[in-house]
Amino acid sequence: MDREPPRHEKIRFRRAEIADLGALPSACAVPPLGRSAIGRRARLLGRLAVAVGGFVLVLAVAVYALGASGIGAERLRAEAEVAIEKMAGVDVQVALGPARITLDGSSFLALQVRDVTLKTSAGEPLAEAGLVRFGVRLMPLLSGEIRLTSARIADARFHAATMPSTGGDWLAGLRNADGLVDPDKVVAATFQGVHHALDAVRLDSLREVRLQRVVFVLPEGAAVRQIGIADATVSQGGRGRMEVSFDADMDGRTITIDAAAVRDPRSRRVTMLNAEVDVDGSDAAVPANGGRLGTLALRLSGSEGGEDTASKLTISASSAGSVLDFGPRGPLSGDIDMAATLEAGSGKLSVDRLHVTSGRSTFDFEGSIGPKPLQASAGEEPSYRYDFVTNGSTLAPADSPEPAMQFIARIAGAYATASHALSADTIALKTGPEGGVVGNARVEFAGAQQPGVFLALNVHDMPVSHVKQLWPWFSAHSARKWVMENLFGGRVAEAELQYRVAPGRVGNGVPLTRDEVFGRFEVEGSRFDTAGRIPPVRDAVGVVEFHGNDVEISLKSGTVYMPSGRTVAASNGTLKVMKANVSPVVGALDIDVAGEAPAVAELASYEPINAMRHVGILPQELSGTVTGNVKADIPLQAGVDSDRLGWLVALDYRGLSLAKPVDGQIVTAADGSIVVDPDKAVIRAGAQLNGIPAEIDMVEPLRPQGPPRSRKVALVVDDRAREALMPGLSALVSGTVKVALDKRRDGTQKVAADLTGARLTIPWAGWSKGPGVPAEMSFVMSRSGAATTLSDFDLDGKSFAVAGSVVLSGGSLSSASFDRVKLNRGDDVAVSVRRSAGSYAVKISGAFLDARPLIRQFMSDAGTATRGTGRQGVSVSAEVKTLLGFHDERLSDLSLSYSAAGARVNGLKVGATADSGGAVSISDTIGAGGRMLSMRSADAGAILRFLDVYPHMRGGAIALALSGKGAGPLRGTVDARDFLIADEPKLASIVSTPPAGDSRSLNQAVKGDIDASRVQFERGYAEIEKGAGYLKLAKGVLRGPLIGTTFQGTLYDENDRMDMTGTFMPAYGINRIFGELPLVGALLGNGRDGGLIGVTYRLKGDVAKPDLHVNPLSAIAPGIFRSIFEYR
Repeated sequence: MDREPPRHEKIRFRRAEIADLGALPSACAVPPLGRSAIGRRARLLGRLAVAVGGFVLVLAVAVYALGASGIGAERLRAEAEVAIEKMAGVDVQVALGPARITLDGSSFLALQVRDVTLKTSAGEPLAEAGLVRFGVRLMPLLSGEIRLTSARIADARFHAATMPSTGGDWLAGLRNADGLVDPDKVVAATFQGVHHALDAVRLDSLREVRLQRVVFVLPEGAAVRQIGIADATVSQGGRGRMEVSFDADMDGRTITIDAAAVRDPRSRRVTMLNAEVDVDGSDAAVPANGGRLGTLALRLSGSEGGEDTASKLTISASSAGSVLDFGPRGPLSGDIDMAATLEAGSGKLSVDRLHVTSGRSTFDFEGSIGPKPLQASAGEEPSYRYDFVTNGSTLAPADSPEPAMQFIARIAGAYATASHALSADTIALKTGPEGGVVGNARVEFAGAQQPGVFLALNVHDMPVSHVKQLWPWFSAHSARKWVMENLFGGRVAEAELQYRVAPGRVGNGVPLTRDEVFGRFEVEGSRFDTAGRIPPVRDAVGVVEFHGNDVEISLKSGTVYMPSGRTVAASNGTLKVMKANVSPVVGALDIDVAGEAPAVAELASYEPINAMRHVGILPQELSGTVTGNVKADIPLQAGVDSDRLGWLVALDYRGLSLAKPVDGQIVTAADGSIVVDPDKAVIRAGAQLNGIPAEIDMVEPLRPQGPPRSRKVALVVDDRAREALMPGLSALVSGTVKVALDKRRDGTQKVAADLTGARLTIPWAGWSKGPGVPAEMSFVMSRSGAATTLSDFDLDGKSFAVAGSVVLSGGSLSSASFDRVKLNRGDDVAVSVRRSAGSYAVKISGAFLDARPLIRQFMSDAGTATRGTGRQGVSVSAEVKTLLGFHDERLSDLSLSYSAAGARVNGLKVGATADSGGAVSISDTIGAGGRMLSMRSADAGAILRFLDVYPHMRGGAIALALSGKGAGPLRGTVDARDFLIADEPKLASIVSTPPAGDSRSLNQAVKGDIDASRVQFERGYAEIEKGAGYLKLAKGVLRGPLIGTTFQGTLYDENDRMDMTGTFMPAYGINRIFGELPLVGALLGNGRDGGLIGVTYRLKGDVAKPDLHVNPLSAIAPGIFRSIFEYR
């Protein structure tokens, strides 16, 4: 006979089986007097045991011999096959290996069958078992009857895919007429199953069913791949009592089941049902497409009702450490604790407690679930209805920085079984005494596809912190994320949220559209965080709106509070985030700002804009008011390259002033605009630049690829402003000048000036341009220390032009070099100016120079000629090929040397040649003895015409010699010889004009015809006194063969008035003979230069048009007697 080898098995003890060892007889002390009686009883029991054991041994040997000999093997196989078919409960094909009787530990004898195979009626494999052992009752076996007491299946494998089912619906017996699972039927079926189990393990039938090392393979695609049962036992625990123990492994998770049921033998009611199911948590990582179930504990208890009581099942379940994975939104973990009741006749599952914990959130609901009775309305489908309420739950999403929120809520709806739609017709929630959330939802399940979700929520008057936490995590994730991280405080006046996503839509790779998910929140008194280090907008009133993955935050008004305490008013702002589901996530900020200049500048100095770092001005260095607009790309996630972000700051300012100079200029009272972007800053303003009205137009590049630097400043410079800017130029420029400044990239400044309204003066050259004459000037200005260089200097007018360079030092002229000077038409000279030791050195060279302005300047007054130099000295040297003077007279090979200090001429030397070939020399020197002025010319008429002194003289030689001391007048003589006076109108007037009071002219008086159109003179002589603004002549005489005259008086005074007297003598050559006679010459000829016949005259009045007076009586008074009639 085969004997089963011993196996190591796990021994399980139930609580009822654990006894107190101290209560056992062996623990009791036995009195010495009773030990003999106990010994006699023990010897008697020992003999009885030996007898019984011998009998059993003989019986066992007989049974073993029977099994070993194979006698009755076919019958054993047949009995085993019948038993297996009964256990299967369905029509199966059974194939068995050898069958024999063996010894069994529990039933003493056992029917053992190996290599058992079960197939369905269609021949599909159903199960394979290595060993099936049935315990056999001994006494019936002796009479040839095989009755089973236990069953054990070991080393088996079951295929769940081929197991028979009730049409694929395991719950068919639990459904009502509408096809819904009926809670009452669930209660009844539960106790009916307990009855079946108790009947299976009653005393006269199988008392134990045991499975060892059995594997159930589930169909492909099932959530569980296989269940491995290590040890499972269903056994009788006494009369009317059943006990179940179960140890299994489900895809690596350990499952333990302990259950017990008791039935009253008399009433046949199940009076006690207890079941405990424990599932260990999985250590595996969360799968990407689902979740992980944590530890699970299920407790079921109940009792079957009687006449006065209803059957009831109490269910409690708890789960810890479960995780649901939502893909990009991350995992969600939580713990669940539930207590529910199924009571026959209630028609529902009453959920007495549903406690869910996830992170900081806790939910405590109660309610019920049950079939919904069908109404008479057409088209209604069967459904389960539910209704849950909570009077004190706490919500605190893991990604919310807000404190936990207390709320009360109700959610009620139904689940339609035909359309597989879960609806929440009522969603109501309150977080405080005012406002709340109402809405509805619907979830449509579609097999393996992602379910469709339809959600509509409306919010009224609720704190922003509460709305943030109530926002469903699955709805508009990008918008929700922004709100969670950037919106704080305040209230939501009104809000709506719509989520309309069809089944299979989520997770198909196509982003949700604006028609599928959208929402709108009107907020008041909130704080908007932007990005980077930009301070938030507080006290904000605006709207948060999203459509699909596009988010738009609109700001109606708000205030930005700086760390310094400054504030900026913000309004009409938007932050748009388009395609927030696509990295990099960048928002487009567009907001109006207004405030004091320091506050706005501080706002613009924060990252990611930081526009002020390019300007180089600190906020506290500004004053004034600013309004404007800020546009910026705001990174909403880490890792975004800030250099690739765009931004634009456009500001309008009024009364803006800078506390420190910019490029050496003080800017005040600026009204204008500044536009700054990553490439450049553009500034346009009307301002006071060093107190001077200016128009500023600047372009400042902010990075190498930016536009060229441009700094254009247009100034309207009057005399006062010019003196402040360039105090050394007042002698050269007066009047209003329009100046345009343009600073270049290399630091130089292009200057263009409109000089039309200004007077320009070059005092040394006697040249000036009056106001109203068009003129423009331009140059490039560069600074090096205190020196300012004006290169590419160009002065251009209608008839004049100057080109070269100028150097200023301390605002005064230091040097100048003009390679082209054209002050008058035809000029072709170069001029250089150098300042040294407080004086200027001027050098002129070239082919042609119109000297008329210079002559006019010097001939007017030496003091006037040099007054433009102030107290500074000036020296002029000139080498000019041709010099143009008045009356088209020209001098060639001019060599000039001139020096002066203020109004005092220190020296003048001129050498030149007239057109006639006559030499011209001029010398004006100052020495220890005083000033000496001399001039000699071999062509006196040419030099006098050249100098515009006297145009009617032709030829002759002239010598001028004047001297003076200190500031006194110059005195000396002028002597001219052999010259001709032609076309002198005053001379013609003297001889032909009748004087007042007489009808006869001089010609008529002398009864001659005096030709005054061309008069030859042998000599002209006069004594000169030249003072400041006047010229006096004395002992002047002109004598010639035809006409002679004497003269004396003031040629001009400080008021440009003349007063000259003299005597005109016709036929002077003959008339003078009387003056040469001895003794009588003084009487008849009035001296050597007098004559016998002459007419006295007087020129008096304005120099330009004097009055002529002639005394005809003097013509008949000879010689000395004529003096009686001279003008006094």
